[in-house]
Amino acid sequence: MITRYALIAALAAVLGLGAALWWQSGTVDRLRDDKARLTRSVTALEQSRAQARAAADVARAEAARQAAAAAEYEQVKVAFRKGDFDAPLPDDFRALLGRILHAQD
Repeated sequence: MITRYALIAALAAVLGLGAALWWQSGTVDRLRDDKARLTRSVTALEQSRAQARAAADVARAEAARQAAAAAEYEQVKVAFRKGDFDAPLPDDFRALLGRILHAQD
């Protein structure tokens, strides 16, 4: 009789262990899916960060170019205010003046 109860207890334990392992395998599958999703998300964020850094580099270069042009035009403005009309003009300003003057012809 005790043997019968021991076998039933052993069978219940094996069934319980099997159910626990089956439940854990589902958890592991969900965690693997989450890991894959998070890995893709991290990759996308790293690519976005690289694009943002590249855009910031372009913006800094453009700001430096604009600052240099502004400084050059400021020198021309100061020279004109002083009456120095022989001061060298920036190339793009001369091209613009040429287009304006030729458009009136």
